[in-house]
Amino acid sequence: MSTRLKLLRQQHGLSLEQLAQRSGLTKSYVSKVERGLSTPSIASALKLARALAVDVAQLFSPHTEAGELCLTRADQRLRIERAGDVGRRVEVLAADMAGKQMQPFVLHPPAEFSDGPGPAGHPGEELVWVLSGEVEMAFPGRHEQLAAGDCVYFRAELPHRIRRLGEAPASVLVVIARQPDD
Repeated sequence: MSTRLKLLRQQHGLSLEQLAQRSGLTKSYVSKVERGLSTPSIASALKLARALAVDVAQLFSPHTEAGELCLTRADQRLRIERAGDVGRRVEVLAADMAGKQMQPFVLHPPAEFSDGPGPAGHPGEELVWVLSGEVEMAFPGRHEQLAAGDCVYFRAELPHRIRRLGEAPASVLVVIARQPDD
Protein backbone atom coordinates (compact mmCIF):
# COMPACT_ATOMS: atom_id res chain seq x y z
CA MET A 1 0.00 0.00 0.00
CA SER A 2 2.84 2.40 0.75
CA THR A 3 3.91 2.71 -2.89
CA ARG A 4 0.31 3.08 -4.10
CA LEU A 5 -0.49 5.80 -1.55
CA LYS A 6 2.57 7.87 -2.44
CA LEU A 7 1.88 7.46 -6.18
CA LEU A 8 -1.77 8.49 -5.82
CA ARG A 9 -0.83 11.46 -3.63
CA GLN A 10 1.73 12.62 -6.19
CA GLN A 11 -0.72 12.09 -9.08
CA HIS A 12 -3.15 14.39 -7.27
CA GLY A 13 -0.39 16.96 -6.76
CA LEU A 14 -0.68 16.87 -2.99
CA SER A 15 2.01 17.29 -0.37
CA LEU A 16 2.07 15.05 2.69
CA GLU A 17 0.67 17.91 4.72
CA GLN A 18 -2.18 18.52 2.27
CA LEU A 19 -3.15 14.84 2.27
CA ALA A 20 -2.99 14.80 6.07
CA GLN A 21 -5.26 17.85 6.29
CA ARG A 22 -7.76 16.44 3.78
CA SER A 23 -7.88 13.07 5.52
CA GLY A 24 -7.90 14.34 9.09
CA LEU A 25 -4.82 12.24 9.88
CA THR A 26 -1.48 13.54 11.10
CA LYS A 27 1.33 14.27 8.66
CA SER A 28 3.67 11.94 10.57
CA TYR A 29 1.14 9.09 10.37
CA VAL A 30 0.59 9.54 6.61
CA SER A 31 4.37 9.59 6.17
CA LYS A 32 4.70 6.33 8.13
CA VAL A 33 2.05 4.70 5.94
CA GLU A 34 3.81 5.89 2.77
CA ARG A 35 7.13 4.50 4.02
CA GLY A 36 5.59 1.15 4.94
CA LEU A 37 6.20 1.66 8.66
CA SER A 38 2.50 1.56 9.51
CA THR A 39 -0.54 -0.14 8.01
CA PRO A 40 -3.72 1.90 8.35
CA SER A 41 -6.87 0.72 10.06
CA ILE A 42 -9.95 0.33 7.89
CA ALA A 43 -11.22 3.71 9.10
CA SER A 44 -7.91 5.41 8.24
CA ALA A 45 -7.76 3.75 4.80
CA LEU A 46 -11.28 5.03 4.10
CA LYS A 47 -10.22 8.55 5.13
CA LEU A 48 -7.16 8.43 2.85
CA ALA A 49 -9.22 7.14 -0.08
CA ARG A 50 -11.83 9.84 0.41
CA ALA A 51 -9.14 12.54 0.62
CA LEU A 52 -7.72 11.29 -2.69
CA ALA A 53 -11.20 10.83 -4.25
CA VAL A 54 -10.44 7.19 -5.09
CA ASP A 55 -11.96 3.84 -4.28
CA VAL A 56 -10.31 2.42 -1.15
CA ALA A 57 -9.32 -0.68 -3.14
CA GLN A 58 -7.07 1.53 -5.28
CA LEU A 59 -4.85 2.06 -2.24
CA PHE A 60 -4.08 -1.65 -2.25
CA SER A 61 -4.36 -2.79 -5.88
CA PRO A 62 -3.12 -1.08 -9.04
CA HIS A 63 -5.51 -3.12 -11.18
CA THR A 64 -8.82 -1.43 -10.36
CA GLU A 65 -11.09 -0.64 -13.26
CA ALA A 66 -14.71 0.29 -13.85
CA GLY A 67 -16.89 -2.58 -14.96
CA GLU A 68 -20.16 -4.34 -14.50
CA LEU A 69 -18.81 -7.47 -12.83
CA CYS A 70 -15.87 -8.36 -10.63
CA LEU A 71 -15.16 -11.98 -9.70
CA THR A 72 -12.89 -12.66 -6.73
CA ARG A 73 -11.72 -16.26 -6.44
CA ALA A 74 -11.01 -17.49 -2.90
CA ASP A 75 -7.32 -17.96 -3.66
CA GLN A 76 -6.99 -14.55 -5.33
CA ARG A 77 -8.18 -12.30 -2.51
CA LEU A 78 -5.95 -9.39 -1.66
CA ARG A 79 -4.75 -10.18 1.89
CA ILE A 80 -3.68 -7.44 4.27
CA GLU A 81 -2.13 -7.88 7.69
CA ARG A 82 -1.71 -4.88 9.92
CA ALA A 83 1.48 -4.56 11.95
CA GLY A 84 0.74 -4.60 15.66
CA ASP A 85 -2.58 -6.44 15.26
CA VAL A 86 -1.47 -10.01 15.91
CA GLY A 87 -3.99 -12.42 14.44
CA ARG A 88 -5.87 -9.79 12.44
CA ARG A 89 -6.13 -10.28 8.69
CA VAL A 90 -8.30 -8.61 6.06
CA GLU A 91 -9.18 -10.18 2.72
CA VAL A 92 -10.42 -7.54 0.29
CA LEU A 93 -13.27 -8.64 -1.98
CA ALA A 94 -13.87 -7.04 -5.39
CA ALA A 95 -10.56 -5.17 -5.10
CA ASP A 96 -10.32 -4.82 -8.88
CA MET A 97 -13.60 -2.92 -9.31
CA ALA A 98 -13.33 0.86 -9.12
CA GLY A 99 -16.16 3.19 -8.15
CA LYS A 100 -17.91 0.80 -5.76
CA GLN A 101 -20.47 2.18 -3.33
CA MET A 102 -19.88 -0.87 -1.11
CA GLN A 103 -16.54 -1.96 0.35
CA PRO A 104 -16.74 -5.71 1.02
CA PHE A 105 -14.08 -7.71 2.82
CA VAL A 106 -13.60 -10.74 5.05
CA LEU A 107 -12.08 -9.89 8.41
CA HIS A 108 -10.30 -12.35 10.68
CA PRO A 109 -10.30 -10.39 13.96
CA PRO A 110 -7.58 -10.68 16.59
CA ALA A 111 -8.15 -11.99 20.11
CA GLU A 112 -7.80 -8.50 21.57
CA PHE A 113 -9.22 -5.17 20.51
CA SER A 114 -6.77 -3.21 18.37
CA ASP A 115 -4.41 -0.84 20.11
CA GLY A 116 -5.42 2.76 19.81
CA PRO A 117 -7.55 5.43 21.35
CA GLY A 118 -10.66 3.25 21.30
CA PRO A 119 -13.49 2.51 18.92
CA ALA A 120 -13.46 4.49 15.67
CA GLY A 121 -16.22 5.38 13.27
CA HIS A 122 -16.31 6.35 9.61
CA PRO A 123 -18.90 7.57 7.08
CA GLY A 124 -21.55 5.21 5.74
CA GLU A 125 -23.40 2.16 6.96
CA GLU A 126 -21.89 -1.20 7.88
CA LEU A 127 -23.01 -4.80 7.94
CA VAL A 128 -21.03 -7.39 9.91
CA TRP A 129 -22.02 -11.04 9.40
CA VAL A 130 -20.20 -13.73 11.37
CA LEU A 131 -19.17 -16.54 9.02
CA SER A 132 -17.37 -18.67 11.63
CA GLY A 133 -16.33 -18.50 15.25
CA GLU A 134 -17.50 -15.98 17.82
CA VAL A 135 -16.74 -12.27 18.07
CA GLU A 136 -17.41 -9.34 20.34
CA MET A 137 -18.26 -5.93 18.95
CA ALA A 138 -17.80 -2.87 21.13
CA PHE A 139 -19.91 0.24 20.67
CA PRO A 140 -20.14 3.21 23.06
CA GLY A 141 -21.78 1.85 26.23
CA ARG A 142 -22.60 -1.48 24.60
CA HIS A 143 -20.85 -4.79 23.85
CA GLU A 144 -22.45 -7.46 21.68
CA GLN A 145 -21.37 -11.09 21.38
CA LEU A 146 -22.05 -12.62 17.98
CA ALA A 147 -21.79 -16.25 16.82
CA ALA A 148 -21.73 -17.82 13.36
CA GLY A 149 -24.83 -16.73 11.45
CA ASP A 150 -25.42 -13.59 13.55
CA CYS A 151 -25.17 -10.18 11.97
CA VAL A 152 -25.33 -6.55 12.99
CA TYR A 153 -26.12 -3.55 10.78
CA PHE A 154 -25.35 -0.03 11.99
CA ARG A 155 -24.55 3.53 11.05
CA ALA A 156 -20.77 3.37 10.67
CA GLU A 157 -20.28 6.82 12.23
CA LEU A 158 -21.00 5.03 15.51
CA PRO A 159 -17.56 4.24 16.97
CA HIS A 160 -16.97 0.49 16.90
CA ARG A 161 -14.35 -2.24 17.07
CA ILE A 162 -14.26 -6.02 16.98
CA ARG A 163 -12.33 -8.93 18.46
CA ARG A 164 -12.57 -12.70 18.35
CA LEU A 165 -13.77 -14.61 21.41
CA GLY A 166 -12.06 -17.83 22.44
CA GLU A 167 -9.17 -19.65 20.84
CA ALA A 168 -10.93 -20.74 17.64
CA PRO A 169 -10.37 -18.54 14.58
CA ALA A 170 -13.25 -16.32 13.52
CA SER A 171 -14.14 -14.77 10.21
CA VAL A 172 -16.71 -12.10 9.45
CA LEU A 173 -18.02 -10.62 6.24
CA VAL A 174 -17.97 -6.83 6.49
CA VAL A 175 -19.70 -4.62 3.94
CA ILE A 176 -19.35 -0.86 4.25
CA ALA A 177 -21.83 1.09 2.15
CA ARG A 178 -21.16 4.71 1.35
CA GLN A 179 -23.19 7.37 -0.36
CA PRO A 180 -21.54 8.48 -3.63
CA ASP A 181 -20.40 11.74 -2.00
CA ASP A 182 -19.00 10.08 1.17
